[in-house]
Amino acid sequence: MVKSMTGWGKGDFAIGGDTFTIEVKTLNHRFIDISARFPERFSPMETRLRDEIKKAFARGSFSVHIYSVSSETAALKLNVPMARLYMEAAQELKDALGVAGEVDIATLLRQKDIFAYERKGPFAEEDWSSVRAGLAAAMAQVEAWRVKEGEALSADLFSRIDTLEGLLFTVETRIPKMLEGYRERLRVEMEKVLAGKVEDSRILLEAAIFAEKTDTAEEATRLKSHLEMFRKLLVEKGPVGKKLDFLCQELGREINTIGSKANDTSITQTVIEMKGEVEKIREQVQNIE
Repeated sequence: MVKSMTGWGKGDFAIGGDTFTIEVKTLNHRFIDISARFPERFSPMETRLRDEIKKAFARGSFSVHIYSVSSETAALKLNVPMARLYMEAAQELKDALGVAGEVDIATLLRQKDIFAYERKGPFAEEDWSSVRAGLAAAMAQVEAWRVKEGEALSADLFSRIDTLEGLLFTVETRIPKMLEGYRERLRVEMEKVLAGKVEDSRILLEAAIFAEKTDTAEEATRLKSHLEMFRKLLVEKGPVGKKLDFLCQELGREINTIGSKANDTSITQTVIEMKGEVEKIREQVQNIE
């Protein structure tokens, strides 16, 4: 089943008196890339967070953000020795300069370095189970999102593969008309040169040479095979994005060869349409896991 690499999810968890939300966003990426942003207290858990994501997903650019929803009020710590230094410095200035005035509580409260919030230490080992539960909830939402997006991508790709197959059929039905047109043009030109004395065997020989040079049967067969493989991959379990991307290259190669061999305006126009469809398919494939 095709899955998109685009998704979003979040999960909540609590540790002690603190409540947190973990948010996971994903975008397309050739491999798997994880960036994390969270309070310093979670740093010891970063490696395990990354490992959990790598076990659940094969490709994508992941952005993980943990933030506090509610927490106990941090303890305010007062630096009394620093406040005393301010008082002593003020008194020294008064004595040295002979100025009047007193340092009151309002003045001290404006000195930020005499106050500090007591930082909480890193989480304990037993807190990992809570974090993992929150991460699991977020990843479950991401997975559901990617599956739903994948269904839409799959439907679009099936439709485009059908369109591509229809265009190939148009090319195949046009080739006999192209050969017949070449024979008639050849006959007319040779009659002009040879004053009407044209041997049918000579026409047939030239037409056979032209048919061999413009034969696209092998390319058409390979192209059909690639299209069939594409359909099978779209319903295959597991990551298939890289395989589909490779198939897009093969589709383009066969179509280019058909275009280079065709000596017909109508076929050339159809080949241009086929290239356009392959490009649209390639764009969609870039977002498949």
